[in-house]
Amino acid sequence: MADTIELSELKGDLKELETVLTTVNRSNVRNLIADAISSLKLKIDTLEASAAKKKEQSGEQKATKPTLYTAKITNYGWDESAKFVKLYITLPNIEKLTNEQVICDFTNTSFKCVVNNHNGKNHMLQVVKLAGSIIPSSSTCKVKSGNVVIALKKESEGNTWGHLTDAEKKVKEQKEAKLDANKDAESSDPQAGIMNLMKKMYDDGDDDMKRMIKKTWYESQQKQKTGENGGMPEMPGMSGMPGMPGMPGMPAF
Repeated sequence: MADTIELSELKGDLKELETVLTTVNRSNVRNLIADAISSLKLKIDTLEASAAKKKEQSGEQKATKPTLYTAKITNYGWDESAKFVKLYITLPNIEKLTNEQVICDFTNTSFKCVVNNHNGKNHMLQVVKLAGSIIPSSSTCKVKSGNVVIALKKESEGNTWGHLTDAEKKVKEQKEAKLDANKDAESSDPQAGIMNLMKKMYDDGDDDMKRMIKKTWYESQQKQKTGENGGMPEMPGMSGMPGMPGMPGMPAF
């Protein structure tokens, strides 16, 4: 700022001296004024060059300013009511965060929340497909009570999502469909249900449980051979269990 004022003053002096020079006739006086004009021009050129260099350096600093790293937000919780699904984001030093640093973009089925320049980096939470539809214009994002609170306004009030994302919802639906299919199979074939239960017990059990199941299975096979009972059909997935009767290398009980 000071350089700008000085440069303006020098240019004013130069203009006035050049005007005076046109009115002076004595050679000595003209020479004095001409020397002053040359000196002023040199100062002006020096100041202008210095100002240009400073401007160039300032532009380089802005151009090389490092881009902040963006970290994915993983520490958050959520709940839902009849009208809203709310997310509560927790960040270190959140008491220093302002609403101006938080930007949220909403669509009917997604949202993206970015917290800018907090703790030396940016932070982002994005869900590309929600478990339900929302009203973007009625959804909000603000710093409140030690959290960044995102309120997603449900498009259908009273509709329970049960999950935040569409992917989570589909995984649960697939598990429930598989469970229902197993129940149907077990109800049509009770013995198949027993086999599935024993196989699950074997797969999930410890060494003692595995030994007990193998022993029970062996005794059942022996009774089947002697005709003492109807025996048990081959258990799916257990034919390759180590130590089971009839398998190569199987030790006898």
